[in-house]
Amino acid sequence: MTGASTRRLTVALVGAGPGSTVVLDRLLANAAAIARGQPVDIHVVDPYPPGGGRVWRRDQPALLWMNSTAADVTMFTDESVVMDGPVRPGPTLCEWSDRAGAGVTPGAFPSRPLLNDYLSWCFQHIVSSAPRQVAVHVHRARAIDLTDGPRAQQSLWLDGQDIPITADAVILAQGHLPVAPAAEYQELADFADRHALTYLPPHYAADADLDVVTPGEPVIMRGMGLGFIDDMVLLTEGRGGRFTRNAGGSLTYHPSGREPVLYTGSRRGVPYHSKITYQLQGERLAGTQFITPAVTAAMYARRGSLDLRRDLWPLIAKELGRFYYHELFTAHADRVTIGWPEFLASYAQHDWGSYTLADLVEASVPKAEDRLDFDRLLDPLADRAWGDPGDLQDSLRGYIAANVARHGDPAHSADLGLFNGLLMTFGAVVDAVNSGRLTARSHAEDFSGWFRGIFSYYASGPPPQRLRELSALSAAGVVRFLGPGIEVTTDPGRPVFRARGARVTGHVEARALIESRLPAATMSRARDPLIGALYARGDISEESLADSEGRPYPLGKLRVTEPDLRLVDAAAAVHARRFALGAWVGRGFTIAGFTRPRSNAISFRIADRLARTVLSEVAGTA
Repeated sequence: MTGASTRRLTVALVGAGPGSTVVLDRLLANAAAIARGQPVDIHVVDPYPPGGGRVWRRDQPALLWMNSTAADVTMFTDESVVMDGPVRPGPTLCEWSDRAGAGVTPGAFPSRPLLNDYLSWCFQHIVSSAPRQVAVHVHRARAIDLTDGPRAQQSLWLDGQDIPITADAVILAQGHLPVAPAAEYQELADFADRHALTYLPPHYAADADLDVVTPGEPVIMRGMGLGFIDDMVLLTEGRGGRFTRNAGGSLTYHPSGREPVLYTGSRRGVPYHSKITYQLQGERLAGTQFITPAVTAAMYARRGSLDLRRDLWPLIAKELGRFYYHELFTAHADRVTIGWPEFLASYAQHDWGSYTLADLVEASVPKAEDRLDFDRLLDPLADRAWGDPGDLQDSLRGYIAANVARHGDPAHSADLGLFNGLLMTFGAVVDAVNSGRLTARSHAEDFSGWFRGIFSYYASGPPPQRLRELSALSAAGVVRFLGPGIEVTTDPGRPVFRARGARVTGHVEARALIESRLPAATMSRARDPLIGALYARGDISEESLADSEGRPYPLGKLRVTEPDLRLVDAAAAVHARRFALGAWVGRGFTIAGFTRPRSNAISFRIADRLARTVLSEVAGTA
């Protein structure tokens, strides 16, 4: 055979973590149909072993866990995914564990090294099942530059190699990238350097050198999300402390003597909600009713650009209430006064926040603890103050115990209904974002900050065991809560960091400060040689919006076209052969986090669409 039919098509995939692995699977699944018999080479480039990549590499402490259960993680498409490409099924993490003899139960939260074993197996399994016409080449190297070559080909340069990979198309899928500290954090780092203090800016726990924190010394920790939980584990149990279980199920912590004293606070002053550990007790709702793409499109047509809090939150809240009350009414009929159809018919007629809706709920749900109260749920310490820091510790331990108990008790399964509602509603909001229906300010501040914060706080919390450990550490005096509204300042006169909570008397001083949070996506500060080279030349750009007066609202993410995810340069030119996806890419949402089986996951749909676009482009069938 000669001519175009024998030309080898070449795709380079930068990154070998979970997101890249899903894209690789979709490239292999679609190659035969789209490449039309032409041979295809796929080059996967990453200095870390494929499957886990950097973030999920095996070389990290087993004390670091996932915050997803083994039954809720899959790397393979299934019959639920609405896409044009073929399904290539495979085992969930839990199913793979059974086959591998790892003994992980469906509700367990696996360690990250164990997750890496699954991800590594997935990558190898996907490669081994490649169609005959496709060859996959793995390069354990770092991509450092990307330049245009002749005939629209791309030259991908690797560290330590003089000859680049020549590809017809390149997909950037590096996932989360290390970043230089933002200005506010750099000022604190400079202060620490001048006064020989310890400071850690936002970070991934597995990448940080926590050995710089001195045993027995106080350390201020700002943030109480998942990053805080990881740091807490490594600074306590990771330093030789241990937990024992008491008769009632609570824990007691036995210090090793090598721990620092952890003073922790955040805006809300409480940790993220415990993961829910039971199943729905009633019927499952299939989709949204009050906020859908059609609803937001119609609202946009009537009003113009929308404000998420003013225009969409009433619909979001009403939708979440529908999911919450549906589970309450169908699973716990003894705690309501009317049937679900009758309740929904009236509920649908009233606006969220109206007196008539409140009256309906009060009459239909007799106990206040069974009613959905967003103020209490999202800001549980609002309007509370403590004159004695000791009272605050007792309050927080009580709150944590109640939260863990509730999220482990099927009697409160309406909370899981709310959780499922958040997952469903998030997709409708993302559609509004990706369709450009929000104002620039609301997109940058409300969606990227406030709404994502709500989602993470309620739906992406730690395993309940971690919160039991937090309570035990507090009881042992190793963790001390600072409460909500934490404020951190410096004192040049006395070289220390100082922190206080907004509603508790007194403050603490320490020579160490840890920002216990993950770094925000910011392309301009990414510490990645490939991204740095492309950004310096203007070959890529950072996504930014502007309001009607031209005021900019930078989003920090890599700018791509929607929906085909082609890179856009600083002059707004679209590159036909360069693509990107992942947590740091795009205005709204591409691939981030792990995928639940049988959920028609958006991550699979986007990856399949991208793979088909890339293959069509390079094969000349677009």
